[in-house]
Amino acid sequence: METLSLNSQLISGLIAATLLIGGGYILRSWIQRLASTQGQAGMRAVQKALRKHGPLRAARIAMEHELFREAAELFEKAGRHLEEGRAWRRAEAWDQAAAAFVNGKDWESAAFCYRKVDDDHGVMMALARGGQFERAARLANRIGQPERAAKLLLKAGKSTEAVELLRKAGLTEPALALSAQIREKNGEWLAAARAWVKLRRWDEALAAFSKTNDSLSTAKVLQKLNRLDEAIDVLVQGSHFVQAAEIHEALGRFRSAATLWQRGGNLEQALTCLTKGGERVAVFNLRATQGHNTEALRAADLVQPTDSGYAEVMERAAKMNADKGQLREALLRLERLLNIPMAIAKRAELTQWALELSIQLQQPAFGRVLMERLTSKLSSDGSEFQWLVRLRKQLFEMPASEAPMPIQGSGSGRQASLVAGVVFDEITGMFSESTVAYVEGQEASEAAMTFGVAVDADGWPDGVPAGLASRYSELERLGQGGNGVVFRANDKLLSRVVVLKFMIDGAMPTEMARKYFDREVKMAASLSHPNIVHIYDMGDVQDVPWYSMEFVDGMPLSAHLPLGEPITDTTFAASIIRQICAALDHAHSHGMIHRDIKPDNILVSHEGKVKLLDFGLARAFDDGFGEQSVLAGTPFYMAPEQIDGSEVNYQIDIYALGVILYRMFTGQLPFSDGNIFVAHALRPVPDPLELNAEMPVPIKEMILHCLEKEALDRPKTCAEVAEIIAQALGEELSN
Repeated sequence: METLSLNSQLISGLIAATLLIGGGYILRSWIQRLASTQGQAGMRAVQKALRKHGPLRAARIAMEHELFREAAELFEKAGRHLEEGRAWRRAEAWDQAAAAFVNGKDWESAAFCYRKVDDDHGVMMALARGGQFERAARLANRIGQPERAAKLLLKAGKSTEAVELLRKAGLTEPALALSAQIREKNGEWLAAARAWVKLRRWDEALAAFSKTNDSLSTAKVLQKLNRLDEAIDVLVQGSHFVQAAEIHEALGRFRSAATLWQRGGNLEQALTCLTKGGERVAVFNLRATQGHNTEALRAADLVQPTDSGYAEVMERAAKMNADKGQLREALLRLERLLNIPMAIAKRAELTQWALELSIQLQQPAFGRVLMERLTSKLSSDGSEFQWLVRLRKQLFEMPASEAPMPIQGSGSGRQASLVAGVVFDEITGMFSESTVAYVEGQEASEAAMTFGVAVDADGWPDGVPAGLASRYSELERLGQGGNGVVFRANDKLLSRVVVLKFMIDGAMPTEMARKYFDREVKMAASLSHPNIVHIYDMGDVQDVPWYSMEFVDGMPLSAHLPLGEPITDTTFAASIIRQICAALDHAHSHGMIHRDIKPDNILVSHEGKVKLLDFGLARAFDDGFGEQSVLAGTPFYMAPEQIDGSEVNYQIDIYALGVILYRMFTGQLPFSDGNIFVAHALRPVPDPLELNAEMPVPIKEMILHCLEKEALDRPKTCAEVAEIIAQALGEELSN
């Protein structure tokens, strides 16, 4: 009995020891065998329920048997996302659980599951979709997504905090954009628009400004969008006439700009625009309307017979002259007016007035010419005009004047005078670009040019002297200068069109005039260059010197340089300058100075070929011609040393070239008011950039270089000038 008890105790001790030593393994193994047995039983139950009742019943049986993964898949098939999520969570499959909770819209549970796998983005998404925007925003900012955080704060109604968060993150532009959006939402349109402007987001700025009354800012934004006509409309509606005028002017719409400048109270700028647009009649009318009679009369002098409204301007200007006691000027203006076609009744009215002025001024010869012009256009002897009979009697009884006035058409039409170094046109009251060559001490009345006196084409066969009629035909008068008249003609011998020039009685004594004429031919003929007009032949017939030269089918450069309009075709400008410079350098290299370089002496063919002409004042550097007493050139283009009678060289041509460049790139002459001679000699040259701000700086500098008062300070050659201009204009300089 004791032995049996001892064995039982030993067995118990061995079992205990076994359990102590290997019990964990045995227990686990036992549990696994048991779970496997239970799992197999559970799976059989799940499969049975699936066959008989479907996935939902089977899923719940799987949960009872702790088959969580199988249960989750069955819940998914049944579309029960929340139960699916709980099953995945029991199985500790956190990603699948989170996805199931998202599908079931259980955002808190989804966030919990995302945290388990450290998925901050998932947590942020779940919180945001669950409406917990502030919590989501804090997380977004913590993980380095400040813009996302700002949007979440905005959804939470924390707009101020959202903007501040972006600013602290250094995201200035997003902060400003968000601020603009917030202000728009609050109806703060002006503040929103200004924020959009700072961001240069013009479409948004325009939309915001359109909600305000700030027409000036709205127009500025429209300009940024290049919607200029809309900008103008907005400005005009807002009474911002000056700003609207500036846009019109920049677009070259000078008449519209002038109207708006006037509405804005800036009369001078309105006049500037009208001048730029060639609206000479409008300039006069505006001056006259404002009561600026002196300026109006100057404007009237610029009106051309081809301008619409010319007759009305001349008549009104003549009345203004008469009202100021300027009877001579009124008469000369009427005489010019009577040269254009008009109704006979109006002609008679103006002629009566002109004849009465002629009598007052004791100019019977002038009046008789005007009277003859009228009667030549009448179908009767004019006796129906009682005043004509009366005035005719007075004119024919009046003694001849000691200082007769010139008549346009029969004489020069303009009597120039040289007074205190100033060349002045007594009809226009303005300086002329005509060439002057007057001997010192000679009175202006003696120097008056009488064009057409020595050459009377009516007395020559076929319009040419008898000695040339067999060779030249079909003469067409082209123009007239101080000592010559020019015709286009057909050279029958060589079958080509030429230009014929005949010497006429001019301002200088006959002997000196002949020297100038002869020298023009010889100087030009001695030069062979593609940009200098070619001389074909010369001679003397019936005591009238003549020569023939190349005919250039084109126009003078002056026709391409209207005053008030800077040149815009840079290719054309570079080409013209290059050719002028080439011609001058060629002449200078042959020891010759032109002395009368100006746009009218530079012809430009229709193909763009330049021809330098009129060597009537040219001279060799040391030709001993003896001209110390002669002032020669064109005042607007004369160098200081040319004016004061100092010894001159080729640098005077470079100075004149500088004046041409100034006019070309600014649309203006450097000096056009007051005493021109004194201005060229003493006054500083006005800054070209003030007249054309878009002019390249190298061109400005070269212009001023050419216009240095001291000859030695100017460029050494014209080629130097051409090269700088071409480079500044981006054009290739070719030979």
